[in-house]
Amino acid sequence: MRICALFLFAFSLFACDENKTSSVASSLDSDTLVIVASRLFESRTYENYIEPLAAPDVIQWVNASELSQVDLKDALHDANGVILTGGADIHPSRYQQAADTQICGPIDLERDALESFLLNEIDRTGLPCLGICRGMQFMNVHGGGSLHAHLPSALGHDGHRGGNAEQHVDTTHAVFASRHWSWSNWRSGDSSVVISHHHQGIDRLSDQLGAWAFAPDGLIEGVMRLDTLRYPCYIGVQWHPERSLLNQPLVENVGSFFVQHVRMHNE
Repeated sequence: MRICALFLFAFSLFACDENKTSSVASSLDSDTLVIVASRLFESRTYENYIEPLAAPDVIQWVNASELSQVDLKDALHDANGVILTGGADIHPSRYQQAADTQICGPIDLERDALESFLLNEIDRTGLPCLGICRGMQFMNVHGGGSLHAHLPSALGHDGHRGGNAEQHVDTTHAVFASRHWSWSNWRSGDSSVVISHHHQGIDRLSDQLGAWAFAPDGLIEGVMRLDTLRYPCYIGVQWHPERSLLNQPLVENVGSFFVQHVRMHNE
């Protein structure tokens, strides 16, 4: 009986030691990745989208909207990637159509200045960048492109955002990839049904960018930097992958593409 008790005690010590070793090994296998987001929200939709794709690595989020420019410069020095999130309309004076304010929704001048600062830093450093909805639009405007100030007027339908001015609702529609490039896990011809919520979109595409995804009505839905040597991850999507149904080629793969490059920047 005494021998059995000693055996069980020794086994329990071994098991505890093995669990500790496993826990230490797990922590050694993961890294902390620093991602600056132009604005984060209480819903945590962007965090909930990216964090599972980055596991076992841990994301340290920086909400740029809460920082002074001095603190933001310090944060960008340590950052491994930047996400330009969705939000208010961009002031149309940034694409030489100031009169279009009459057909814009809410405009956030501070956000415009913030994202201009972020993209100037990315131009300088080549930091991985993902733009979503407004974020993609700002990439285009930053590079000299323009926007349709109100898509229903340009396209003749409101298929990219349901509802009306008083009751905005998400809508769903298909998007398809017209091309892929190194490190992307989607292929030309891949399609997904995604959540969309915007009344503006790309009109004249920036000379810096190439289009890689479209809606069935021809609206550009995905952009990339043409200079993929200096900017291997400078990618924008008009839809909301963080709120779209999972297990689609143009949902998780967009975030995974960004995370892969964030990891590479951390090495």
